[in-house]
Amino acid sequence: MNKIYYKVSKLENFEVAARKIFNLLVEAQNQFENESRVLKVDIDNHLNELGQFDDDMLRLQQEFGELFLLPFFTEINFPLLIKKNPKKQINDIPEKFTLNNLKRETSLSELEIKNYYNTEFVLEKDVYLYLKKVSNVLKEYIKIDNYKINIDREDYDEFGLLIQWQSYMKDLINELYNSFINGNLISNVAMTRSLIECYVYISIIKKEKNPLLLQDWFFSNLIKGSKRYNEGNKELLNNTLAQFFEGYDILQSRLKKGNSNNWLSTVIPKKNITFRDACEYLNEDYIYEDFQEASSFVHGQDIKSKITPFYSYSSIYSKLYTMMIYIIKSLYLFDLSSELKEEIDDLEFELILLGKKYL
Repeated sequence: MNKIYYKVSKLENFEVAARKIFNLLVEAQNQFENESRVLKVDIDNHLNELGQFDDDMLRLQQEFGELFLLPFFTEINFPLLIKKNPKKQINDIPEKFTLNNLKRETSLSELEIKNYYNTEFVLEKDVYLYLKKVSNVLKEYIKIDNYKINIDREDYDEFGLLIQWQSYMKDLINELYNSFINGNLISNVAMTRSLIECYVYISIIKKEKNPLLLQDWFFSNLIKGSKRYNEGNKELLNNTLAQFFEGYDILQSRLKKGNSNNWLSTVIPKKNITFRDACEYLNEDYIYEDFQEASSFVHGQDIKSKITPFYSYSSIYSKLYTMMIYIIKSLYLFDLSSELKEEIDDLEFELILLGKKYL
């Protein structure tokens, strides 16, 4: 086993440190051809005013260490990242290192405005291991083919509207998870808010199991959305719906009244139904509190979101907790294998254990 050690001095930037570590790799391969290698890197200072690593050192550990170096070692050790290579060590090392080695196969990375400040929490060893498990579960969930499984064993969803909704939620959950991994926490909270809304509305539909309620949701969205159309398109839509659905005129007249939640009027008898009403109908009052907190954060209404939104690990963990709770609740809305359910249960338990450390 060939052990390679390097300490980044406080005067070195990303490029200098990366080149020196790469040169050590080449030297080790030349002297100890194809032997197993382990890399250990320490970093002197390079901390910002919050006591966190600066952008260069976050990039050195995450982008250079994990994405570029790891395949050439059996294990790498950085202050924020300890990872074993799950595959066979590669010994075919490039002749020289350039920054182009770090570029992705596409040019998309050139369009990114990178932000590494909010990724330190993700690289904490226990958090990283937890998120790795989350990633594996979500990958299995995404593989489920919506069109080949019977997501509801009842016949109230004649047109497969919930199948379409589940497909949307898969994409939403995928992007939501990735936003947290990449440190895009403002986007993360905004998408968590959207997921909460999806969870509440689908929960009501599945609780009622009434095809007319699902029909009201569908037509209400068409009718409300048609307000953005020109008169010609409005007329075309209304004529088409009237042709295929008996009693559409009466339905249209009823759904035009009230606000956008009026499609719930058969289960929540109010003129203007709020999202809070929908949450209370499920007897899960805390959902609305979570929704309010996310809304306040997204709209910048609270002082914390302007001054110190991610000042501590506890604030970032709270975003992780809310995100994961609603991912888990949303996954359970649809049919899952017993194996996947067991893995999801474990995720919820381990999430609570993480909270004991970071809250």
